[in-house]
Order: sequence, then structure tokens, then C-alpha cells
Amino acid sequence: MELPSPERLRVARELHDGIAQDLVGVGYSLDLLLSDPSLSTNSRQEIRRTRLSIDELLAKVRREILNLRTSTSFSFGSELERLISELTPPHELTLSIEEIPLDADVTSQLLLITQEILRNAITHSGATRIGISLYPVNNRACLEVIDDGIGGAHVKDGHFGISGIIERVHAMNGSITLESIDGTRVAILI
Repeated sequence: MELPSPERLRVARELHDGIAQDLVGVGYSLDLLLSDPSLSTNSRQEIRRTRLSIDELLAKVRREILNLRTSTSFSFGSELERLISELTPPHELTLSIEEIPLDADVTSQLLLITQEILRNAITHSGATRIGISLYPVNNRACLEVIDDGIGGAHVKDGHFGISGIIERVHAMNGSITLESIDGTRVAILI
């Protein structure tokens, strides 16, 4: 396998140590703002939209860093493992990821969606077990995330995690199923 040039590695380091870290810091600052109970609904919506934009931009920067460091494109499975290691959830995680050829933008969007679902499961549901699967269905890809938490996940006024997930899925001309009674099951077909 051909190794990346020293210049490509230098640019990758610059992106990682500079822009990527700055975006993570901005994201954390926005998370702190979102936790302020005195925020108006309109302000909360705008901050949440900005937070989602930061996540998208960070995913793009990370994808570019990876592309600069390797001569091959990244897979959903390898990026998901990286994402999980960054979140370090104190839960039992089961992965069943079939390597499906996905467009880089679809992979990026699915990773952002999975990140939001995991954040919700870790922060709000009290789940002790989370399962993530990616498998083919009739020439499409299905991402399924199931947890054993308290359930009750649905679109709520003033909360934008699930709304953002739905918007991302629809932007990719996909469909989403959300079942949340005893635990939560999210199935996304792209």
C-alpha cells in the first residue's frame, strides 16, 4: 500500500490539531449554552441548529484528515468504532456491521445520526445495552440501533435531537422507524 506523502501528513496534523480541536471546543460551548434552562425556545432552536452544523463540519474535517492520512476511503464500521471510543459509553455495546458500499456523504450522515442516537441512549434512556447493526435490504442500507432503556423517545417541543435525525434521513431520501416503549429501536433505511 502506498503511504501518504509527508506534505499530506503535515496538512492532516494541522487540521487535527487546529480546526478539528477548535470545532470540538465550540461544540462543547454550545452544549453548555443548551443546558441553560432560561433559554427561550427560539434561542434553543438556533443554538441546536448551530450545534448540528458544527457536528457536520467536524465530520467533514475528520473525513478529510482520514483521506489525507490514507490512500483508501473510510468505512462506516471503522469510523463507528472510532466514534464509540470517543464517546466511551459505560454500556454494553454490540456491533453487527456488514461492509456495504456507501457514498462518503451518506457514511458521514449515518455517523452523525448514530452519534446523536448514542448520546440520547447514554444521557437520557438509562440503557445498559445498546446494539448497532448495518445491513443490506433490497439494494439499500439499513442502520438499526436498539437499546434497553426506559423508552419514551419521541419528538418533543424544545428538543431537537430526534428532529435533527429525521431531517437528516429525509435529506438523504431515506425513511425512519422509531419505536420506543420498552427500550428504543431506531431503524433507518437509506
